[in-house]
Amino acid sequence: MNNRYAKNKAKLRKGEYQRGNNTFEYRWTDKHGKRQCVYAKSLPELRDKEKAITKDILDGIDHYKLESTINSYYELWKKIKTGIRESYFATCIRFYERYVEPEFGKTKLKNVTYSSIALFLENLASEKGLSYGTIRNIHVILTMVLDIAVKDDVLRNNPCKGALKDLQREYAKDTKEVKALTLQEQKLFETYLAKPGHYHQYCPVFTVMLWTGMRVGEVLGLRWEDIDFENNEIDVNHTLIEYSEGKGRGNVLRVNPPKTRSSYRTVPMLPKVKEALLAEKQKQESLGIQCVSVIDGYTDFIFLNSKGEALSYKKLNARLEQICTKINKEIRQNGNPDIKEFPHVHNHMLRHTFATRMREAGADMKATSEMMGHEGILITLKTYTNASREFKNREIAALNTYYENAI
Repeated sequence: MNNRYAKNKAKLRKGEYQRGNNTFEYRWTDKHGKRQCVYAKSLPELRDKEKAITKDILDGIDHYKLESTINSYYELWKKIKTGIRESYFATCIRFYERYVEPEFGKTKLKNVTYSSIALFLENLASEKGLSYGTIRNIHVILTMVLDIAVKDDVLRNNPCKGALKDLQREYAKDTKEVKALTLQEQKLFETYLAKPGHYHQYCPVFTVMLWTGMRVGEVLGLRWEDIDFENNEIDVNHTLIEYSEGKGRGNVLRVNPPKTRSSYRTVPMLPKVKEALLAEKQKQESLGIQCVSVIDGYTDFIFLNSKGEALSYKKLNARLEQICTKINKEIRQNGNPDIKEFPHVHNHMLRHTFATRMREAGADMKATSEMMGHEGILITLKTYTNASREFKNREIAALNTYYENAI
C-alpha cells in the first residue's frame, strides 16, 4: 500500500485524511457496517480522538447509537421500565415531558457529559426556579433513561452519577416545608364545609382526610367493603392514582397497591368520620347516585361525582382552591379576630394537619406512625413533628409550672 502524507509531510495512518480546508478526518466502519467519521483541526487532535474511538471499540461502545438522542432512549425506557409504581411512573412522565424533552432531551448521546447534566440541573434551579425536590426527581429520571444507554453499550458510564451533589449542597436547605392548618384555621374550614351550599357536598371526603391522616389516593380509592361500621375501622389495602398517558393523550385513573408495606393498615374510625361516611351514603341513596367506575377490577367506590364516577385528586385540589377563595372572601367581608387570611390548602396539607393535631394531643408517636402508614417512626418524626405556636407555648408553660412547683 502506498504511503500517504499530510501537507506538513507527516505520515498519515490508515483511515486518516487531510481535507481541502486543511482540517483532518478519520474514517472507520462500526460493528453494524456503518461508515463513521470524526474531524479535527490538527493531526495530533485527530489522533487523540482515534485513541478514544479505539478504546470505545475495544469496550464494545456502539458509536452508531451515539447519534441517538436522550429523547429516543426516553421512549425506549417507557417501554421497558420495570419495578416502578404507576404513580411514580406518572410523575416521571410529567416531569420529563415538561422539563427535559423540549430542549435538553434533543441532545445526542455523544454530547451528553457529566458537565452538561450538571449545568442542565443548575439551570432548572436558577432559571426555572424549581425546588430541589423536583430537580432531584428529574435527575432520577435521567439516570434511569441513560442507564439503558449504558446497558446497550452506547455509553461507558452514566454521566448523571454525582451530577446533583453541588446543587444538593446549595439548594437542599431551601426545600419548602409542608405546613399544617392551625387549630383555628381547621375549625374555620370545617365550619364552612358544614354550611349548606355548593361545597357542602365535599364535607364527607375532606372530613375523612382530616381525621384519618390517610393519603388522598387511599381515601379516593375507598370502597364500601373497606369500611367496618361495626368495629369502627377502615381497611387500607390499595390506592387510587391519576397519571398522564403522555403528551396529548390525557389522564387515566388506576388502582395501585399502597405506597409501602407499612401502608397496608387498619385505621380507627372516629365518630365524626363514621358520621361523614354515613352522610355520604345517605346523600347518594337520596339522589340515586351509583358507582359506574370499574378501575382495574375495583368498583363500588365511596366518593363519586354526580355521574357516579370516582373522584380524581386533581379535581379535588381544584375544589379546595375554590373553597379557600370563598373563605377568604368571607373573612374580608365579615372579619375574623384570629385569622387575617386563610392559607392555600391542598390535599396533602390535610394529612399533615392530622399529624399535627395528633402531636398536639400528645399522641404516642409509634401509634401515629402506624396510622399514617409510615415505614418507621423516624419518617414521622422527620416529616410531621413541627408543632403549632399554640402547642409550643402550652408546652413551655407546662415546663415553667413544673419548675415553679419544684422549688
